[in-house]
Amino acid sequence: MTTTRRQVELLEKNRPRQERAKRTYEGILSAAAELLVEVGVERISTNLIADRAGITVPALYRYFPNKYAVINALGAQLMERQNEVFRSWLDSNLQEGNPEALLACIYDVLKATYDVTREQTGGIEIVQALRAVAPLQELRLSSHALVSERFAGFLSKLLRRPVDEALIIQARVSIDIGYSTVEMVLEDGTLPVEQVLRQGARMLEMYWRNSAGLAVG
Repeated sequence: MTTTRRQVELLEKNRPRQERAKRTYEGILSAAAELLVEVGVERISTNLIADRAGITVPALYRYFPNKYAVINALGAQLMERQNEVFRSWLDSNLQEGNPEALLACIYDVLKATYDVTREQTGGIEIVQALRAVAPLQELRLSSHALVSERFAGFLSKLLRRPVDEALIIQARVSIDIGYSTVEMVLEDGTLPVEQVLRQGARMLEMYWRNSAGLAVG
């Protein structure tokens, strides 16, 4: 029977407050990230995670109800790091207030997103799990929707347009194209990273030049 999002509890049981508990919590996440790389999402288990973290399975269950909740927490960490890259990029360009400046540096945010994902242990495997495993998909979709909402607000100010349905859809299409480009080079090691990311950036540039009525460079 296919596992659905509703059938799996993803909420953490306890967020640690004391230093010892925090170390245990982080140890669980680190162990899970390493195991995702070594055995993959299908074979990873709470038994393997607990053994790698040097704790008992009941000790793991104090924090997480199942393996999917552990991977969900890893995904939340990665999504937040990716989102912080995007927030920093938006904030710097909002100060410029110049659409041309924004279009000139789309590659920068794609490369920074690629880098922060590569730097995370199991980053590629976490991305794949969030996309492919039904109980984990909501986290990825919610994160993309949140980033798109922020991007639409930014574009509204930059282009002096209302945040209407059309702008929201354009923002979401842009965000998903960007992430898809990054994920493609993360997963296919035969592709030249810089060339692919620059192609993706160029596609987004042309899309927004057309949408904003700017001259094609």
